[in-house]
Amino acid sequence: MNSGTLKPNEGRLQTAEHILCKVLEGRANDAVMGISKFKEDSGLLEITTAADARTFDLGALQDEVNAVISKGLPVHKTVKKREDAEKEVDLRKVPQSVTEVMIVDIERFDKRPCRDPHVGNTSQIGKFVIRGVEKAGSNRYRFTFKVEF
Repeated sequence: MNSGTLKPNEGRLQTAEHILCKVLEGRANDAVMGISKFKEDSGLLEITTAADARTFDLGALQDEVNAVISKGLPVHKTVKKREDAEKEVDLRKVPQSVTEVMIVDIERFDKRPCRDPHVGNTSQIGKFVIRGVEKAGSNRYRFTFKVEF
């Protein structure tokens, strides 16, 4: 979530996090994305899955994210009324009180609700680097990552 002050790399990190989410969903079909947090130069994503995410090949995961980034996919942001948005994306994590939803669409790759800043094209992200993954609770895993120019 954006606390009001945009961090220099936030759009890059946010968009990379969307790509990581989609790739992880492909690796663990029961994966549920949890919280994400962003610092000045890094991000954190928690997922819930029965698979032990610590056993994932992090190099291959990182390579897959970077392969998507290198495609230079356009990133579209559109705001839709909730009733229209729910026809396109899963809104379970969006509070019912939210009547207009921003949808972030990484063209031909992923579409999900998000109110935070993103880049206009995946080529603006730079190199994605996974710093690590650790167990954060029962079936919960925390990925840490960064982006480099």
